[in-house]
Amino acid sequence: MKFARTRANLYYNAKVRRQRYLYESTVEHTKQMQVQSKDRWRNWLKQAKGKEIENENDDTASVLLEVEIDDVNGDYKRAWFDEDGFPRTSRDKNGRFVNPWSVVSSTPPFSSFLRWRRERWMDSYAPASLREPQSLEERQQFLPIVTCNSKNKNRNKNNIEFQWIGHSTCLVQMDNFTILTDPVFSNHAAPIPAGVPRFTPPALNLERLQEKQQHIDAVVISHDHYDHLDVHSLREIEDRGLLSERGKYFVPLGHKHYIMRTCGIAADKICELEWWQSSTIQKQEDDSSQHELKISCAPAQHWCSRTPFDRNLRLWCSWAFHSTTLTPTSTSTSTSTSEKSFYFAGDTGVPDNFPLHEQIGERLGPFDLAALPIGAYAPNWFMKESHCAPHETVQIHRAIRARYSVGVHWGTWALADEPYFEPPRLLREACTSVGDGLVFGRDMLVVRHGERVEFPCSDDVDGHSNEEVIVDPHPVLLKE
Repeated sequence: MKFARTRANLYYNAKVRRQRYLYESTVEHTKQMQVQSKDRWRNWLKQAKGKEIENENDDTASVLLEVEIDDVNGDYKRAWFDEDGFPRTSRDKNGRFVNPWSVVSSTPPFSSFLRWRRERWMDSYAPASLREPQSLEERQQFLPIVTCNSKNKNRNKNNIEFQWIGHSTCLVQMDNFTILTDPVFSNHAAPIPAGVPRFTPPALNLERLQEKQQHIDAVVISHDHYDHLDVHSLREIEDRGLLSERGKYFVPLGHKHYIMRTCGIAADKICELEWWQSSTIQKQEDDSSQHELKISCAPAQHWCSRTPFDRNLRLWCSWAFHSTTLTPTSTSTSTSTSEKSFYFAGDTGVPDNFPLHEQIGERLGPFDLAALPIGAYAPNWFMKESHCAPHETVQIHRAIRARYSVGVHWGTWALADEPYFEPPRLLREACTSVGDGLVFGRDMLVVRHGERVEFPCSDDVDGHSNEEVIVDPHPVLLKE
């Protein structure tokens, strides 16, 4: 037994060194990709047409219509893109949803999953495994939970308030609207209680939300994986009456019937959208202020499945939020306008040869604030198509033209093979190596569970601003 454990430990240490080498190589590759970012769209068009583009200055994909494209390299189909080259909600010949720019990324082979699980099982003998936190003291040191028992009465309504509950569950307040993303409050991210355990409990539970009388205007779901769609949490939200009078659940195509059936939620409370579709919520206050929240469904590179038999029968997405407030002025009949924007990426990979996030930034950006995933990226050969590593998160931040970004999708479950506390440290390194002037802790940051942070909003978020985050979060202790 001692010999077996020693051999397994040597194997594990060698694998960690190899994964670190592969990660550094990937970061170097990202630097090269960023240098060529202006040519990514043009290169994809060349591949799709099979010849050089006549107008090298044409950065739109309308030239796709100049030729008949039925199938290019087995991945691209003419009907999967609109006249400007933006991806449509698309299905394959079996009626299952696909990532139009790369069908392979939405249908990973089962053999890859078995290979990953086998490698994980071999690592289970390693006594110094870093995939999971080793003790409660370690979690409290590197990922403490901040308890906020009351509403923030001093919140500046000109700012966006962000509170990280855990993983991809975030509570966001814009103007007079409250948004809850991917609500998962359960202790396991699996169909059975013995599934993936939760190491960090939710920083805010639904009972406390009810006690604070904080009603939610929009509950959004990015896709149906168990760490993002939890039927128990949705049932509790409904049972406690946490939705506002005009509040709704916003879900991508294919989820409405499933949520109605499993959660018992009425059809008129669920708004189902395809990519690039939008819906609005309107409010009017006593001071005659008019508030409008526009919720847009945007693409993501991912896939869906809750059982072995429903692969990609439901769509996946990211979400963009734009709030507008019209306030009458006291000196004239005119009104003042306030606008804010927030982007929630859900789960996404970064396509190598298609400018997905540049398109999102062009059509829906820029954004005052973005919540971007930074975890579940190892091993890279298996996770790359579905998740993004921290250096790719920096790439997304730039592509969507976000002013501030918060790293989420880490520090809750041990979903992948990277060390549990590694993502924030790699995000800090990525801001320096590929961030092109981004400052970790200001432009891109991580926060503690439960901590409320206010972000200033501006009409111009394309350029860098020297204005600091209004409520500076306590720095998260990074584990080296």
